[in-house]
Amino acid sequence: MKPFAQIFASLLIASLCTCGSTSSPNPGSPNPGTPNPTATGFKTAAMLPEGLKDLEQDLSPLLVELVEMARSKSQNPTALTGTLTQSGNTFTYSASPTDRLRVVWSDGVVYEFRITQFQGNLSGGGRAFYKGNHLLQFGAQLKPDNEMGPVNLSIRSQRQGSNLSVSLGGSAVFDGQSYTLNLSYAQQVLSDFGPGSIEFRHQDTLQGSLQGPSLQVQVSETYDFRLVGSSSLVMQTIRTLNNTWTEGGQQFRLQNGLIKRVFRDGNPIEADFWTASGDLLRGGVRVGGFGQAFTGNLLEQFLDTPSGRVRLGVFRF
Repeated sequence: MKPFAQIFASLLIASLCTCGSTSSPNPGSPNPGTPNPTATGFKTAAMLPEGLKDLEQDLSPLLVELVEMARSKSQNPTALTGTLTQSGNTFTYSASPTDRLRVVWSDGVVYEFRITQFQGNLSGGGRAFYKGNHLLQFGAQLKPDNEMGPVNLSIRSQRQGSNLSVSLGGSAVFDGQSYTLNLSYAQQVLSDFGPGSIEFRHQDTLQGSLQGPSLQVQVSETYDFRLVGSSSLVMQTIRTLNNTWTEGGQQFRLQNGLIKRVFRDGNPIEADFWTASGDLLRGGVRVGGFGQAFTGNLLEQFLDTPSGRVRLGVFRF
């Protein structure tokens, strides 16, 4: 995400996460002669749903801030289109094009948004708009990073009180493969920012499907996010996974997957509270699972599969 997307990012982690797949001994005992699917399928089922959810949670607040900037610079209180061009830490605005909001970042990367619904109160700024009751509906075209992209997304975000509902469609390329998306998640805010300190917690449920040329994933995940502190910030994330998918005629499931992480001011802490557990099943038989291990002061969380180890993240303690 680009530097301007700092609405919540300043409160979140700057972890040393590196994602990818590496070779490792076969952790399961597949039947002789049974072909193993590629590690790409396991990686997609374990990582892409969360990556798309995180991308939407960056994009929707970012879009609100960009619209606020476009309206200010154009002196048009209803502007939803045009071009914002970044140079250093400043932006200039032009009224063209008239069918989308185009953002040209200082490194030449381009984001494009086609906005069809923009309902909410901008009088308190972009953050207040997104945290308050709103309805956003837009298309987004961009390339988030080297592993995901390009993406062509259709997003609808609606908040009523403490409840947020989001639908996410379109397509995304992940690890070189293209997927059609049909995802939705519901978020309930259980506590919010207070004066002089922060106590913020929300719980999310992510459901839906990812469809690729040879891979179909049914997504069933939950998230518990907590952020507390005043002079320093402690963040805890708990993710559960029960995703299922079909690849190469074989049925797989992530059963009782649990990934827990704790940070203070962006740095990993409390290693004893970190968890990566749960089973990988093929046809109901365990053939791998989640785990974590230290190498020196680096903690790796991973998914062991019949095709090798999928690295979920590496964190320096």
